Amino acid sequence: MDSLVIEDDQKVIIAQQLRLRRSLMAVGAGFANSLVILVAWQLGYVFFSEKSLAVYFVISSLGYTLFPFLIYTNKNLKYADPSMTSQQIGWQLLMVAVCMYAAPSIRELLIVNFLLILLFAVFRYSPKRLPILSLVLLTSYLLVILAQVIWSPITIHWQHELVTSLVFLLGLIGVSLLGIEIGNLRVALKKRNEYLAIITAKYEQLAVTDELTGLYNRRHLMKILHRQKSLSDRGDYHFSIGFFDLDHFKQVNDTYGHGSGDKALIAVAEEISRSLRDVDYVARIGGEEFVVVLAQTGYTEALRIAERFRADLEKLVIKLADGYPDLSLTTSIGIATYQPEELVNVLIQRADKAVYAAKTCGRNCVVGEKELPEYHVKKPTKDPSLSLALNPIE
Repeated sequence: MDSLVIEDDQKVIIAQQLRLRRSLMAVGAGFANSLVILVAWQLGYVFFSEKSLAVYFVISSLGYTLFPFLIYTNKNLKYADPSMTSQQIGWQLLMVAVCMYAAPSIRELLIVNFLLILLFAVFRYSPKRLPILSLVLLTSYLLVILAQVIWSPITIHWQHELVTSLVFLLGLIGVSLLGIEIGNLRVALKKRNEYLAIITAKYEQLAVTDELTGLYNRRHLMKILHRQKSLSDRGDYHFSIGFFDLDHFKQVNDTYGHGSGDKALIAVAEEISRSLRDVDYVARIGGEEFVVVLAQTGYTEALRIAERFRADLEKLVIKLADGYPDLSLTTSIGIATYQPEELVNVLIQRADKAVYAAKTCGRNCVVGEKELPEYHVKKPTKDPSLSLALNPIE
C-alpha cells in the first residue's frame, strides 16, 4: 500500500514539474511581449501614457507570475484542470489584445502572439477544441479593431486592416489544421502509451506472481527477503519466515486428479492471504510449498502466528468438482527468525530444516528452529496415514 502511495506522489511531482516548465515558457513569452511594447513605446508606436504603460506592466507581470506560483506551491491541484490551461490562455489573450489596442501601427506584428497562444493550446486541448479557440482569437482581434474605432484616437486604414485580417485568418486556419494533426498524434500516442503501460504492468505482474495462485513467486520472494534483511541489518528490526508444506498433497493429485489439486492449492493460498497481516508477505515457491514472511516479528510471536495459520488451514473446507467429496488438508510449518548479517539462503535452510522436523514428528504441527532437537510443538497424530492427512468431509 505504501509503495502505491509513493508511486502516486512521484507521478504528481513529475506532472507538476512539466506544468511548471510549460507555465514558465508562457511567462517568458508574456514578458517578451511586454519588452516589445516597451521598445515600441520608446519609438512612438504606443499611444499609452507613461502612467498607463506602467499600470499595464504591473498588472501583466502579476498575472504572468501568478500561474507559476500556484503550480510551485501545489495550489493548482485543487482545480479540475491542474494545468490551468484555459486560465493561462485567457490571460495571455487579454494582455496581447491590450497591446494590439495600444500599438495599432504594429498590430500585424503582434498577431504572432495569438498564433503562439494557439500553439500552446495544442499541448493541452483536444483537437476538437482548437477550431473553437481559433474562432475566439479571431473574434478578439476583430474586437480590438472595434475598440480602436470607438475609443482610439488613431485613424483606421480599412484596406490595410482587411488585408491583415485575411492574413490572420489564413494563419489561424493553417495553424489550427497543423494543431489538429499534432493533437491527433498526441492523443494516439497517449492511447498507445496507456496500452503499453497496461501490457507492461501485466508482464511485470506475471514476473513476480505465481500463475496458479496469484501469490508471489520464488524470484520475488528473494527480493522481499533481501529487503527485509537490509532493514534488519540497519538496526532494531526483526523478521521471521514460515515454511509451509501441505501434508500428503501428492495423494490429492493421485486420488482426485491435478485439476482438484489446483483447486486445493488456490483455496489454501486464499486462506493464507486472508490470515496475513498488512505488513506480511506470502509466496508459493513450488508444488505444495509456501513461504510466509512475517515482518517486524520475533521468534515467539512467529510461532504463535504460525499456529494460528495451521489451525485455520486445518478447518478449511475445500470444495472440489461435482462427484468428489469436500476436502480438508493439514500443513506442516517450520519457523526461523533472521539473525543479523546472515545470508538469506542460510535463513531459508534453517526454516527448511524446521519444516522437515515438523514432517518427521507427525505432520500437522509447527516446529521452530530452536525446537529442532525435540521436534514436538504439537503431539503427533496416532495414525499419520493418508486417511487423516487427506480427510474427505462426508
